Amino acid sequence: MHVSPGALHIHSHYSDGSGTIPDICAAAQAAGLEWIIITDHDTLDGRFEHGWHDKVMVVVDQEITPFHNHFIACNLEQVISNSQPPQSFIDQVYDRGGFGIIAHPDEQRYNQFKGVYRWDDWNVNMPTNSTGRSIGIELWNFMSDWGESLNTYNSLYNYFLPRQALRGPTRATIEWWDALNMSGKRAFGVFGVDVHAFLRSTPIGRVQVFPYQWMFGTFTNYMWLPERLPGNFASALRMLYGALAQGRSYMVNRMEGDCPNVEFRAFRGSDNWYAGDIASLSEGPITLKIDLGVNAPVRLIHNGQVLKEAQRQLLMTVNTSGVYRIESYKSKLPWMMSNPLYITQ
Repeated sequence: MHVSPGALHIHSHYSDGSGTIPDICAAAQAAGLEWIIITDHDTLDGRFEHGWHDKVMVVVDQEITPFHNHFIACNLEQVISNSQPPQSFIDQVYDRGGFGIIAHPDEQRYNQFKGVYRWDDWNVNMPTNSTGRSIGIELWNFMSDWGESLNTYNSLYNYFLPRQALRGPTRATIEWWDALNMSGKRAFGVFGVDVHAFLRSTPIGRVQVFPYQWMFGTFTNYMWLPERLPGNFASALRMLYGALAQGRSYMVNRMEGDCPNVEFRAFRGSDNWYAGDIASLSEGPITLKIDLGVNAPVRLIHNGQVLKEAQRQLLMTVNTSGVYRIESYKSKLPWMMSNPLYITQ
C-alpha cells in the first residue's frame, strides 16, 4: 500500500487566513505533503482552485462555523448554512452526499487569542441516518491546543517555544472517540493544523502566527492507499476521501519526528485487514502485526485500554472481538495514533 501524507483544517485568504492557495500549496510541497484540504469558514469561494498544483493535490471544502459547534464539511457543492442546530447541518451534509468532521470538540478557555468553540452536545455525534456512514473527530487541533493556555504573560514564550504550550488530545476527546467506536458507530480520528498564518502586531513587530510551511511540519495525517493518488483529480478525490471516511489512516505529531511507514494490519492465512476494515473471528483467531518503521515504543489499544506494549514491532494473535488501534508516545505528547481496526465474532 502507498502511504500518503497530507494536512487538513487549513484557512486561506478566502476567509481569515493570510495565504493564497498557490502560496499554501508551495508550503505544503516544501513540507513533503501530497495533499491538503482547505476548509475556509462558511465559503467555497476558493473552489475554482480545486485540483492538482504541481505535486500537491488541493481539495477545497468548508468549515461550518456557528458561534460554537464547528464542523468540517467534505465533498459538497454547496455552502451549508451555519444558522441551523448541529444535528440539522450534519444531516444536511450527509443527505447531500458529503461527510464531516467535528472540529476541536473540547475547547475550554476564552482568551485574547480565541473564543471557546467547543462542541456543546456530545450526544450529537452522527447523522440521523447513520447506517453505513462514519463521522470524523478532530482528536487534536494544533492552534486550538496552543491557544488554550495563552495569556498576556506567556504569549511571546509560547510563540517562540510553541511545543511547550501543547497538552495533546484531551482525555475526554479520546474516551469519546473510543466509546463511539465501541458502541458500533464508525468514528475516524484526524489531527488538524487549523492553520491561518495570522498576521499580528506584537512588541517585537508584526509577526505571522504561524507560517504555513512550519505548520505543515507539525500534524500530518497519513492515508493508507492502494496506490499513489492518480493524476486525474476526480479519481484522486474519490480515493482520498474514501480512505479518510473509512478511517484508513494514522496521525503523526512530526514535532516528535516523522513516522512515514507504519504497518498495522490483521491477517489469517492469506486474508488481510487494515485500519477501517471489519475482520471476523468466525473462521478462527486473527493475528495483528504492527511495525512503526522506526525504533520507538508502541501500544496496542483494545476497547480503549492498553492491551500490550512493545518496542517498534508487535505481533499478537487475538480471539476477542472489539476495537483495536495503536499509539506511540516519545514524551508526554502523542507521537503517532492510528485509526481502529474492528474485529467481530
